[in-house]
Amino acid sequence: MRNSLGFELYPGKRLPAVCRDGVKRSAVITGQADTFFSIPAAVQVTVGGKRRTVAGHIYMDMENVRRFAAYSYMANAALIPWTSHKPRLARIALRLIKATAYGRGAPGYIWDYASDHAAALAGGCRNYYGTSEWAQGGFAARAVLKRLPADLLPRLAVYFDKLSALYRLHDPIDGVIRSNRWPSPPPPPPPLA
Repeated sequence: MRNSLGFELYPGKRLPAVCRDGVKRSAVITGQADTFFSIPAAVQVTVGGKRRTVAGHIYMDMENVRRFAAYSYMANAALIPWTSHKPRLARIALRLIKATAYGRGAPGYIWDYASDHAAALAGGCRNYYGTSEWAQGGFAARAVLKRLPADLLPRLAVYFDKLSALYRLHDPIDGVIRSNRWPSPPPPPPPLA
């Protein structure tokens, strides 16, 4: 749509633009372009329950995606964070651990060692990534796994592998602590005669 003078990008027009935190916001063109590459614009963000306006400009990047860049010298530029929000891997892992606290889908089964539990979760993530099935994990684990993006599952499997190796260092199996840093306690002294 063009305005009465025939311009497509005119002040007051709203365009969707991706901000530096990865969120697509509606940018309003605020003035005539001073260069060919950028158009002055503003977006609104909600901070503390109040709407704030962030000034900047929109441009097209190399992949032909419309982006919004905030002017760093303006007052509200810090209201848009530099990184996109992604859930932390540990928080997702905790959800999966809680879903499989009673192992193998049976409510009466409790894991003997934390390292076995973490190793089973690593294998389950790999299995679900390859086949979209993990029957041994139980219903609650599959409910967590099906909501996760597919590219996160290999990272989650590596996380559980590392967690399993860490637990294996400190799990007492057969009375032996498998750690070079903390040797097993010395035997008790012989009884006095």
